[in-house]
Order: sequence, then structure tokens, then C-alpha cells
Amino acid sequence: MSTPARVLFVAGEVAPFADVSPTAALVRNLPEQLMGSTDMDARIMMPRYGTISPRKNRLHEVIRLSGTDIAMGEATEELKVRVASIPGVRLQVYFMDNKTYFKRKGLHVDKNGDLFEDNAERALFFGRSVLETVCKLRWQPDVVHAFGWVSSFVPLLLRSEYADEELFNGTKVIYTPDGIDAEAELTDTLVTAAGLRTNGDLTGERLSTAALSYADASIFPADLPRINGETTFAADEDDRTAQVLDLYTKVRNGVPA
Repeated sequence: MSTPARVLFVAGEVAPFADVSPTAALVRNLPEQLMGSTDMDARIMMPRYGTISPRKNRLHEVIRLSGTDIAMGEATEELKVRVASIPGVRLQVYFMDNKTYFKRKGLHVDKNGDLFEDNAERALFFGRSVLETVCKLRWQPDVVHAFGWVSSFVPLLLRSEYADEELFNGTKVIYTPDGIDAEAELTDTLVTAAGLRTNGDLTGERLSTAALSYADASIFPADLPRINGETTFAADEDDRTAQVLDLYTKVRNGVPA
């Protein structure tokens, strides 16, 4: 079986830029481990939250990737793309930047701990921004691994709006929930207003449930309850690297995972 050559990691948090959950550390370490044991090319994409300082983290705007108008129903939102390299690692992190959705001091809650009411809309904007940026890069991923609620639209979008995009022909998608309760749901209002195309009625479902239904496979953090006996990440770093590489390879080659 052929191993994946290019893997895109899509996540809400990546250490050291937003180290507030175990997922952030996982998304930070897993690509490095995979690249260290194979000739894999890995890249990461995440939101540029208001808590992430471009100056402190040495984020640079990528002009050729910025300026895209992301459709959000009848309206559009402009996307800026910034990039940074993780110190000491041959790994680039691309930041999806937008004032409307991400220029806030919280990731999914405000300073009072109240959930943002537009979390589902923010996740949709992020998912479309990621896939539009990949198209502009002309970088064809063999596997897209989406982590967490803010990345949960990626599996759905790959199988609907971007199903005819030649760049994603053969691309497989893995989903990992993060256990963060953003109370984001796929509502009729969002489906209609944002022009979403879904294959069936997912109205009222949490975004993570929709993501699992469209993904080719899933892998859960060990501390999260599983729904149908899904695979969980191994605790040992070396075992986890081998486990994930095996999962990617099987999914890419059409072997049930």
C-alpha cells in the first residue's frame, strides 16, 4: 500500500500559538513525528484568533493567498492568509484571518464565558477559507485530517461544494472531535442562508456529528467517549505515530479503517 505523501492538518488550536487544550499539543506534535519518520509533506491551517499576536508570533501575510472573498450566503467575507514556521521544525502553519469571525479575545466563548452565538457560521467560514486557500496553493493533499468543532465543516464541504474540484480528486478526510462544547448546530437557517449543500437532513445535528457522517474515517482522543467503538489515539508517542500513519495509508488505499 502506498503511504500518503501530503497531509493537511486543519485545527482550531495549534501549540504554541493557541495552547489551551490537549488537541493543540497533538496537532503540534503529530505532523512533526510523521515527517520525522517518513518523507511526508505536512502543513497546518488554523484560525488567526484575536489572542494570537502577528508580531509576537512572527506571522507574515501571504499576499498571493489573501484577498479571497468567501461566500457566506448572499454576503461575502474577505480572507487574509498569514503564515508562520514552528521554530526548529520544517513545518508551516497557515492562519485564516478575518475581522468579523476571528478578531475576538476568545476562541469560542467571550470574556464572560458565554458562547458566541455564531460559532457554526464561524466554522463554516473557516472550512471554506481552508479549502479555498489549498486551491490557491495548488497543493494537492492525499489526506486531510480535521480536528475539532471549528474544522467540522471540512468533511462536508469536501464531499459537496468541492466534490468536483480536480485538486481534491482522491483526497481522503479524517475527523477527530475535540470535546469542546461550542453548542454549534447545523440549523435550517444556516443551511439556507449560507447556501450549504448537504446530502440528507442533518438539521439540528451538532457539527461534530455531521463531520463524522461525511469523513472517511475517524480517530478519537482517548479521554472522549466514543460513539461506535471508534479508534482512539495511542498514549505512547511512537505507537501513535505508527498508528496514525497506518490509518492514513489504509484510508487512502480504500481499506476499511
